[in-house]
Amino acid sequence: MARSGIVARVLLLFLPICLPGLLAASTPDSLKAHKDSTIVSYFYNDVEKFGQFNLHPNDTAITGFQNYNPLFQHDRFYASLGNIGQASRDLAPYPLLQPSGFDYGNHAFDPYLLRNDSVKYYRISKTFTELEYEQGAKREIFFHAKFSRNIYRSFNLGFEFRTMNAPGAYIRQQANHINFVLTAQFFTKDKRYGVIANFLINRIKDSENGGIQYDSLFEQNLEPNRQLIPVNLQSAQNRVKEMGFYMKHYFNLSRHPRGIHDTIQHHYVELGRIAYTFEYNRRILNYQDYQPESGFYQNIYLDTTQTRDSVAVVKILNELTWTNPSFRPDKKFRVLQMAAHIRQQYLEVRDPVNKKYFIQFIPAFEMSFTPFSSLNLNAFADYVFGDYNNGDWSLKAALSQRLGKLNRNAGTITFKGYYAIQQPAWFLGHFSGNNFRWDTTWHKQGLISGCFTYVFRKIADAGVSISRINHLVYLDETATPRQLNSEFGYIYAWLNSQVDFWRFTLQGQLAYQTIQGTSAVRLPAFMGNVTLYFTQKLFKGASTIQPGLNFYYNTRYYADAYMPATRSFYLQSTKEIGNYLYMDVFLNIKIQRARIFVMYSNFDSFFMGRYYYTTPSYPMQDASFRFGLTWRFHD
Repeated sequence: MARSGIVARVLLLFLPICLPGLLAASTPDSLKAHKDSTIVSYFYNDVEKFGQFNLHPNDTAITGFQNYNPLFQHDRFYASLGNIGQASRDLAPYPLLQPSGFDYGNHAFDPYLLRNDSVKYYRISKTFTELEYEQGAKREIFFHAKFSRNIYRSFNLGFEFRTMNAPGAYIRQQANHINFVLTAQFFTKDKRYGVIANFLINRIKDSENGGIQYDSLFEQNLEPNRQLIPVNLQSAQNRVKEMGFYMKHYFNLSRHPRGIHDTIQHHYVELGRIAYTFEYNRRILNYQDYQPESGFYQNIYLDTTQTRDSVAVVKILNELTWTNPSFRPDKKFRVLQMAAHIRQQYLEVRDPVNKKYFIQFIPAFEMSFTPFSSLNLNAFADYVFGDYNNGDWSLKAALSQRLGKLNRNAGTITFKGYYAIQQPAWFLGHFSGNNFRWDTTWHKQGLISGCFTYVFRKIADAGVSISRINHLVYLDETATPRQLNSEFGYIYAWLNSQVDFWRFTLQGQLAYQTIQGTSAVRLPAFMGNVTLYFTQKLFKGASTIQPGLNFYYNTRYYADAYMPATRSFYLQSTKEIGNYLYMDVFLNIKIQRARIFVMYSNFDSFFMGRYYYTTPSYPMQDASFRFGLTWRFHD
């Protein structure tokens, strides 16, 4: 088995080198010329889906600039350990299951990792550099640099570098992160052939204190010096090391005419676009504790003097895709767009006891049917062959209707359906460590979900989903996996809105959720994040100021506890948390290409009581000042 695994890896590593040679080096993928050469836009790795770049403008607004924490880039519906960079849990986890295919599990650090789907490839006219610096309480430092340069014609190189060091308010709460990605992109002059690639590194080094020993010392403020409050672990640490390489080629099978009139005259036929993707990724998860007999753990299986658990996950992926791009030079939209995928995954999982190899094949098909410009039907289906996830499959469908004309309408309504059968994450079935150990085969999990959404410009985004889940695997109150033998329901409803009145803006994110039929999943019933700010331009528009207030709240519930040894959250029934209003006051300033913010966070802790937890025994930070600066350069 080991010899066949080595041969498979060698063959897979040669594929990305050989395949591009089979393709010759025209589609309207060109970037539209702008008079302002300092405009910066970017796209993601979905180049095979569109006939032109799906460009997004680089964010230069000051609205939300104070939310530099990667955990809060989209919303604040997360539970954390009280310090930036530490493990977290999504409090609005719809639809509860991961995408099809092998999933190791352990996603507590995912918001702080650079992923292939989130890597940005910049389209620029001039060299682009952006530097960002933030400083928070207790010597917290956050630095972020972006760079992109056109080396020669359509060849671009760039990188993104992010580092963070946050010692935290309590003993052994330090988080130290480094993220780096190097990007490259090349497109022929006619854009018939293109390639994007990246090389990324993620490194996380977090101290683990297991939470404070006595909550009363914090809640009654009996010890104002947080460094003197005793914690449960004195020498534990979690490390995540990840290195990966990613490359995607595309080639248009049709040579496009130069203009629309030529297209019509020659009865242009689109043969589609093929794309080849290669990915290599190696992630190592380490947990160390030099005092395993501290009483924090119930079991010690291997070594009473030290815990040195290590898990390595290696993935080599090859994927071939055919699609007919959605863009047509002679029409505003394509009536039927289709894509067919075939993915091969080679996987290795190593822990102190076992070493497993897997090879999986995942065919998938998707289509988009647009009989009218206002009506669209999307569908996606996939199936997994091979080894651990054999027999997993999923089906998604969405029907959208715009209520009115493109430039004058009453919004868009969408009906979505989702059905999935999948094997639970590998971690939930197989784990060998010094303090935790299990080896179990579970039944496949099932999910059926229906969802209705309504979007009206930037003013409202609302929806409700109703899901039915069976055979869910979860971590019980001993932090070990269990599987439900019955179904339960999950209802999730949300409303995101923005209301402008003169120079005032009110932004709100509200969510309601309920679990019916089980106590194995515990989530706050209501969550809300509301921001009120005032925007004023100064000096004939050369600068802008934006003072504001932010409020976050969730209802009281038995929140999951955290187990550092497995980097996971598990059930507990001894302490309710929540019913606390977090209040921040901030001032954002924009002066030409520079953005600045000053924020005083959780300032209401002086008069609201000290009950600000999102995870039991891990208090959030006390009231503190933060400030940040971002500056863009074009040269």
